[in-house]
Parts: sequence; C-alpha cells; structure tokens
Amino acid sequence: EETGIGRWSREDFRRALQDGIRPDKRPLRYPMVPYRPLSDEESDAIFAFLRTVPAIKNAVKPPETYVVSGDRGKQVYYAYGCNGCHGDAGHGQYDLRKGPAKYPTDDELIAWIRHPERLRPGIAMPTWDGVIKEEEYAPLAGYVRTLTSAAPAPAERIR
Repeated sequence: EETGIGRWSREDFRRALQDGIRPDKRPLRYPMVPYRPLSDEESDAIFAFLRTVPAIKNAVKPPETYVVSGDRGKQVYYAYGCNGCHGDAGHGQYDLRKGPAKYPTDDELIAWIRHPERLRPGIAMPTWDGVIKEEEYAPLAGYVRTLTSAAPAPAERIR
C-alpha cells in the first residue's frame, strides 16, 4: 500500500499511462512515457492484472528537490520537473529550444504546453492542462523563450 502504485486509483493509473502524470502531479520520468493509444479498457485491464500480483515494499527515493531563486518562470520550470526531460538549458533528452519559433505567441506556446498531443499526436510530452496552475503558464512561457538564446545556470540541487 505505501509504495509503488499501492494507493493509486484506476483513474490515477490511467492518467499516468495515457497522459504521463502521476497522482502527485509530477510527470513520469524517462524511460516511462505516456502511451496515448492505450484505451481506458486496456489501461483498466493492466491495472486489474497488477492488482493480482503480490505486493512488495520497494520505497523509491523521491526525486531531488531544486531551490530556484529569481525568475518565476524558472521556478515553475523546475517545480513541474520540466528540467527532467528538457535539461537545465532546454536541450536535455527532448530539445525545446526551437519551440518558441514554432509557437511565436505566448498563447500558442501555452496551448502547446497544455495539450501537446493535439498538435503532435503520439508525442511523449505529458498533457499539462489541469496540472500547471493557470497563473503559472505565462511565466513558464516567458522562461521557455529565454532558453532559445542563453543557457541559464542550473538550479542548486539539495540532497
């Protein structure tokens, strides 16, 4: 019950598999990526099967916490773990530095962040709608735009 998916509901599991967002609103980490073609019925069947597997206790250390000062957009970028896929400077596992050119207005960039799968079906980026707070989108978009020209200093990791 305490570890893994022990306390997850069927809906929590479905969202993690299909949208890439855990119940605590953190994204799944690579190599776990959303699998949007999975139907609700298929997701529910996997969940039901996993409930038949004997539980084990396997506490996993939570991800590192980042202390970010200054820019609100940078704080949002780290708070939602964007750096986990995009790196500290926007060119990690998935390079986002050309995104602002594809989405020249903040409204277009925010629409992409909210629902990337609507613009690129099958993309691994999670659906952030309902996860990122409404007032955090504009600062996040502003910060993402800074990643096209300069490599910001990484946040300080706390261990």
